[in-house]
Amino acid sequence: MRYAIVYVSSASKDLKESEIKTILEHSVSWNNQLGLTGILLFSEGNFLQVLEGEERVTKELFEAIKKDPRHHNVIQIFGKEIHREAYDGYKADFISENADYDPKKFKSYLKQIEVLDDSTQKAVKNMLKAFILT
Repeated sequence: MRYAIVYVSSASKDLKESEIKTILEHSVSWNNQLGLTGILLFSEGNFLQVLEGEERVTKELFEAIKKDPRHHNVIQIFGKEIHREAYDGYKADFISENADYDPKKFKSYLKQIEVLDDSTQKAVKNMLKAFILT
């Protein structure tokens, strides 16, 4: 059974931009190796991640993520079984205050969640909007 976890967290104050970029790059290769799909976004000192994969692998990774000292205030938005992945592979992105809002990128994020049930889609859309447009 496929399983999805969505969470937000705050980066540690001493985390440098170069370290954040390394985290984003590492998450893509690591999660693809684990057969996970989803997305990791960083903006304004906060992370938003959607993880989808085999239930045991997804839950074990989330437990490790919660213990990572590079962030704190880890808040799980939801964890639930899914019938189909919303994401095609695993992606990561750094959204800085200097970056222009990219409507194509935002639309691609929204397109990928269309396979989720309506209530989950609504929750993820609201989080993406708040996260990306702030």
